[in-house]
Amino acid sequence: MVGRIVAKIIVALLTVYCITVIVAYFYNISITFPFSISEGTDVPEHRLKAIRLSLFATFTFFAFHYLFYGSKKFYPIQVMTVMLFSLTIFGTLSFSIDEAEAVEFLQLLVWVPVSLVLYKAAKTDFKNIFQK
Repeated sequence: MVGRIVAKIIVALLTVYCITVIVAYFYNISITFPFSISEGTDVPEHRLKAIRLSLFATFTFFAFHYLFYGSKKFYPIQVMTVMLFSLTIFGTLSFSIDEAEAVEFLQLLVWVPVSLVLYKAAKTDFKNIFQK
């Protein structure tokens, strides 16, 4: 129960952040995670690559799932979980390949626990072995 509340808080905060980034773009302001604000639409190349690769990995995950297991209903929180988990993996790889500053890797420490909390909240068939 607490996990689902935490997941809802995380989703709400990410939603507000995403809406802010979208609105800021139309005012020629770039906001990158966590809260770096700059004039213009400058986003570091390694971050763009990480997002691009994680989007493709998310598509690939669901495509393979469809091809091998058929059609299945997925909840939005499950899609967000896969996307953030992919962002963690491909963010680490693209930041390493592009030799990003060490401080850039700190944001990945946010995405790991967030994706784990969302994964836990998205599990619909979770059975507690300690309850009767």
